[in-house]
Amino acid sequence: MSIIKSTSWLFIPLLLAGCVDKSRDLTSPLSTSDQDNNDFDRGSLMVHLVDSIFIPNYKTTSELASAFSSENGVLAEYCGAIGLPNEQEKLDLAQAAWRELMDAVQQTEMHILGPAQRNESALQNRIHSYATGNLATCGLDQAVIQFNQDANFSVNSRALNQRGMGAIEYLLYNDNLNHSCSSQVLTTNTWNDSSDLSRKTQRCNLALELATDVDKASAEVYEQWTVGDSTYREEFLDEASRGDNFQLITDALFYIETYTKSSKLAIPLGIDPKCSAVTCPNLIESAYSKTSLRNIEINTQEFLRIFNGGDGLGFDDLIADAGFSDTAARFKNQSAQVLNKLDTISASLTDQVSAITGVEEETTCTNSMANPQDSSTLDACSLTGLLKLITDDLKIDFVTIVNVPVPGRVQSDND
Repeated sequence: MSIIKSTSWLFIPLLLAGCVDKSRDLTSPLSTSDQDNNDFDRGSLMVHLVDSIFIPNYKTTSELASAFSSENGVLAEYCGAIGLPNEQEKLDLAQAAWRELMDAVQQTEMHILGPAQRNESALQNRIHSYATGNLATCGLDQAVIQFNQDANFSVNSRALNQRGMGAIEYLLYNDNLNHSCSSQVLTTNTWNDSSDLSRKTQRCNLALELATDVDKASAEVYEQWTVGDSTYREEFLDEASRGDNFQLITDALFYIETYTKSSKLAIPLGIDPKCSAVTCPNLIESAYSKTSLRNIEINTQEFLRIFNGGDGLGFDDLIADAGFSDTAARFKNQSAQVLNKLDTISASLTDQVSAITGVEEETTCTNSMANPQDSSTLDACSLTGLLKLITDDLKIDFVTIVNVPVPGRVQSDND
């Protein structure tokens, strides 16, 4: 963990008024005695991030979701090709389109605020429900049967962990056509006796319905930002609420701490105490498509893009303006190390989690995280350590220089 070396910073409480998250940690280890960053134009930074990154990301996601769920799209074409000679070809195209859409979704995950965050992130969770808990595969298996048998079936009646990109992934990528329920679940009792053709078709039919729901939720997020006489963009950039909304942006960046590092890596690997077993493979994101590490790559790339402001004004400029250009450079270097590490990893996260079977591997993993620069056979553990370098600096140097609180959800994370 880095320590900012400057005589202009003192260890005094950081007290901020009008906090958005009442559970925030309002005490930061570092504060300023003679600089308050008032000279930096935060409004221009917000405008640039909204217009150059946030809204374009939502637009791309909406467009890709619309194409993916279209009655003439690749997913529908795959459904129609099941049992025909070109079935595999159409499945490959549908899976490729799912991955492209998932990449776009992973970008938006780095700025969950506004319409995507309202009502406990209801719209964002309809798009991708990983943050709500592990996928309810038995519930999905039942939903497949109910959707194909009940004309009154509604996706809206299903729990969030049976919807979104993860649910579609299960239906498109899971080669095991048997249900995942116990024998006590009557709905699925005869499912395994059905033909492969019937089971694939029924799964695909529900996948199309779920894709339509993702499309609707994605369109609603984008339209709330941009469509109408009074858009959320105008509300978000209004000078009267600029301070609170600036904090929403910095809060959103902590996704890389709460989810990218912890939920997607440390917990499945068994490093985080939230995993009570040796490892927790059932909590791996995108395990069926084996794109777990790809999601982490997209998250990191987008974190860096927001931090840099893309080709324009970014948090790096704000931090440099406060006199800490070395700190800004360190964030960029640490992000590059994560991306470089990802380029060298060939084994899937599922395979790496499976390799941790006992005390010896657990120790190796813990050491790899603590010393991420050292070579290790458990690359995902080293990757976790490299991400921790970023998140440690976020929780101290970043919030102090930028003069914002640590989000409340991060306070209990001590790893």
